[in-house]
Amino acid sequence: MLQVQRAIQCQPIDSSLQHEEKEKYAKFRCSSNMAEIFLQQRSKATWIKLGDDNTKYFFSVIKHRRLQHAITQLEDKHGVIQHEQEAIAAIMVDYYTELLGRKQIHRVRAFNSFLKAGRILDITKQFELIRPYTKKEVKQAMFSIDKNKSPGPDGYGSIFSKILGE
Repeated sequence: MLQVQRAIQCQPIDSSLQHEEKEKYAKFRCSSNMAEIFLQQRSKATWIKLGDDNTKYFFSVIKHRRLQHAITQLEDKHGVIQHEQEAIAAIMVDYYTELLGRKQIHRVRAFNSFLKAGRILDITKQFELIRPYTKKEVKQAMFSIDKNKSPGPDGYGSIFSKILGE
């Protein structure tokens, strides 16, 4: 194929050389494809042979990791080490209840003077905030986002929305 391509460079108009290059290229693609299929089959055979050997090792590694992350003992408030799962769970519940507090029925009321000291919107602005929005407004808001902003929780950036909206 290399020789034919060199000859074509010297005689670019020769149709017989162009036809010969096409045939050689097709033959090259076919042999390349066959070699790739052969290597895929060989790798599958190797995996089948060694895969079972690796399975036992793989599961032992996972079991070891689970044991490393498991809580098998915990010290309570009194300095006593607990080993039972129910006692460990109770220690954790007590710790987080103390940390976060208990649910209360009565809420603390906000100071009205504090709330009234800030700016208050007039009625027209309040209605503007609760009015329904249009598709045009949503599209305008989405297209105004810079394309270099980081993606949202779904993993898609604003450029994705812009491409879909066009």
